[in-house]
Amino acid sequence: MITREELRQLAQLESAESSAVTFYFQPQTPQNKSHREEQIQVKDLVREALRHAEGNGSHAGVRADLKRIQELAAQMHGNHARGKAVFACAGKGIWREFDLPKVLKKTQLYVANRFHLRPLAAVAASAPRCSVAIVDRERARLFEVWMDEVREQAEIVDPLPRTGRSSGPGGYDAGHVERHVENQAMRHFKNVAQRLLELHTAGCDSFVVGCREEVWTQLEPQLHTYVRQKLLGRFTVDVPSISAEQVREQAQRLLEERSASERQALIREVTGGAQRNGRGKVGLRGVLEALEQGEVQTLLFGEAFYAPATQCTNCGHLDSNLLDTCPACGKSTRQLEDVTDAIVRRALDGNIAVVYIGADPDFEKAGKIGALLRFRADQAKTGKIAG
Repeated sequence: MITREELRQLAQLESAESSAVTFYFQPQTPQNKSHREEQIQVKDLVREALRHAEGNGSHAGVRADLKRIQELAAQMHGNHARGKAVFACAGKGIWREFDLPKVLKKTQLYVANRFHLRPLAAVAASAPRCSVAIVDRERARLFEVWMDEVREQAEIVDPLPRTGRSSGPGGYDAGHVERHVENQAMRHFKNVAQRLLELHTAGCDSFVVGCREEVWTQLEPQLHTYVRQKLLGRFTVDVPSISAEQVREQAQRLLEERSASERQALIREVTGGAQRNGRGKVGLRGVLEALEQGEVQTLLFGEAFYAPATQCTNCGHLDSNLLDTCPACGKSTRQLEDVTDAIVRRALDGNIAVVYIGADPDFEKAGKIGALLRFRADQAKTGKIAG
């Protein structure tokens, strides 16, 4: 599981010796049983990275990190269930590994003065953690779903007393036992609701409930408001019979439906706000200006967004114009082949949400990049309210 804080820490590293090594491993279906394709691919990537690094005068730490990555890739051959991201900088004493679902497009290797975070940030931003509660009147199974992973976290069991024939006058004993059963079931639902609240407090992004209709009518009133606000939906199921894979399928269906709806709403809000001079900006120049003004609440990236830019070596100003000197402080600039990583770092430092839109024709026309604003600085100065 990748946290925003871990991303932020990686984003802070800058190596003057260009010794930050980033490796993304994407497992592929092998063409033959020897599984040698991946080893050959990684070896070629390492060889090319070494050639490039030595041409730039990099030190022995880079070579050691690249050799270690090649050894790691050799150990992973034949393991086609997991992807991996590695961030290494021997000069700074950094070696971080993250297991990833099979969501990356290809195996990649970079050596630069900063880590290449865009693919990892995309995974983290597009993969909310979902807790799924499968509940009946005396048992609950709790699962965690993240991307293509699912694992059973816990089980809550509150056995109900078994009822028998009444031996009391007027069925008194039977009625008493029945009330006791109902009270015990209610305590069970409260226990489940309390555990879901604890998961919310621990940072769970969303919830899904699987149960029968009669169980939901008793469980739903016990759920805390915070849990209800994160509830994606529910589905009908029998607790004992459902498999982990069925849990994952149901949760992903609901997650995808909600994510698609939210992405479309966000695109409409941003593009509409940009058109009416409200709380939206589209296009690289407008987004960079909004970032510098501290206006941005949420950043939107379209599929395959890519753009060159310049960054000031003194004040860090980002500019879509390829300038030799910084318009903000007059110092020299460096050219960025792709500005995406620099923007992602700004977002991480500024606690700005990042959303990856994917392929969307309307957003592509708007420049594949946009921002939902907290406010508009130009309108704040004149007392106007951005709509």
